[in-house]
Amino acid sequence: MIKLKDIKENKLVIFDLDDTIIRTDAKIKIIDRKTGVIIRELSPEEFNLFRTKSTHILDFDDFNCPEILRLGKFIFYVFDRLKEYYNSGVPVSILTARSSSEMVREFFLENGIDIHPDLVIAINDPMYDYTGSVAEMKKQAIKEFIDDGYTDLIFFDDSEDNLRLAKETEGYKGSSIEIIKVI
Repeated sequence: MIKLKDIKENKLVIFDLDDTIIRTDAKIKIIDRKTGVIIRELSPEEFNLFRTKSTHILDFDDFNCPEILRLGKFIFYVFDRLKEYYNSGVPVSILTARSSSEMVREFFLENGIDIHPDLVIAINDPMYDYTGSVAEMKKQAIKEFIDDGYTDLIFFDDSEDNLRLAKETEGYKGSSIEIIKVI
């Protein structure tokens, strides 16, 4: 559960990380369950379209490496939007499929952006109890933001599934959500 104490306004701007704010060399490895051999390595964009099979094991280890994250290239038109909201005092959140909220927060601190720790959500971080697909887990996190009082939301993401399920939160407790597809 997200625990922000003093919400001064109901607006929140939410950004995905990979292929929305930054492009890295991190790959998802598809491993054959029987042989243990890597079958394919996919970028996050390719993974958005990939359908796993029961014969696959997914390896996301590259996304746990701070150095790969640091070496990524910013998507400046989106990063500049994040900084505009941040500098104007509008609360900004990072909502990513990664598994370490702390690593993501540290990355932003290194880049001069001090996002409140409760607003940096790595949905696969063991501290959260989200279940389902990435899109379903992001939807659960967005509903928690709404439960915390944020009812005017803007969500930037590169995944159609994530955006579609996020849009389903519209109307929950009177909320509105604008979705922005990052290409």
